[in-house]
Amino acid sequence: MERQKVKPKEVLKEVKEKTDKELEVLRKELARLKELRSQREKEKQEAGTEEIVEVTTSEEIEARLDKIEDFLTSKLGEIDQNAYKQYSSQIEKELQEIELEIIREKGVVVREVSTYELLLNDYPWLEEKRYVFMFSLPNKKRNLKDYESWKGEWSKVLFDYARYAILHILYLRRLESDKPFSKFEDRNSALKELAEELVNKEQAEWLSKSKEKLRVYWKSLDNWAEEIYDWAMEISPLEPILIFEIRESNKDFNTLPNNDIIKIFKILEKDKRGQIIKLDDGQLSFKIKIE
Repeated sequence: MERQKVKPKEVLKEVKEKTDKELEVLRKELARLKELRSQREKEKQEAGTEEIVEVTTSEEIEARLDKIEDFLTSKLGEIDQNAYKQYSSQIEKELQEIELEIIREKGVVVREVSTYELLLNDYPWLEEKRYVFMFSLPNKKRNLKDYESWKGEWSKVLFDYARYAILHILYLRRLESDKPFSKFEDRNSALKELAEELVNKEQAEWLSKSKEKLRVYWKSLDNWAEEIYDWAMEISPLEPILIFEIRESNKDFNTLPNNDIIKIFKILEKDKRGQIIKLDDGQLSFKIKIE
């Protein structure tokens, strides 16, 4: 018996119905994520969280969701099977990534988390009564072993304080009023000892002769160079990057000292990833080399 042939129109109808159903699933998933995003934003506003840096900014996530929504709504009814095959898997993958980023957003917490609270996660002894002796500076001549142990442990706390607070420069006088350093019996002497230890470890350097201003390298200039290069490639690969643009970014490197940014430009130029350009007003910019 001869097999009945399926008419081309019926095949196209089946394909379109299948495509429409799958597109509807993507649209529902998109709507769910936008609702999840809205809930997270509401929680964050109610909590008044300001000090935590987000993995991905609200604006970036919202823009990505809007872009997908525009595609799904504008192409609905017009999209053909080939286009659907090309974009559906990309859209599905993008939606999955966005969901993970929304869930993992550091800014989405139920209350404000301070730098001190972050330190407590790593150094719970800061609030344990049996370690109250740690807030006294040991006598270097009488108890060298205790002094070295004290200095080693506290220098790690100071280093992580700068890292969690996203501070590249520490002003020791200001630290005297911040937890946990405000608990020191002799705050000025203790902080200078710790700062000197970071300098000796080559994790920091003094920026003033009075030793009140300390540059802490909780991330190397080479690592910052990688981040700035990737960011520049993303936002403006064809135009020179200006220092003020780095300042206006929402990245951790936007507060890097000017001298460090210039050093980073030199690192990238040495690696043959671009060229430093001097502007008419004397300022420096960096032009990425496009292969």
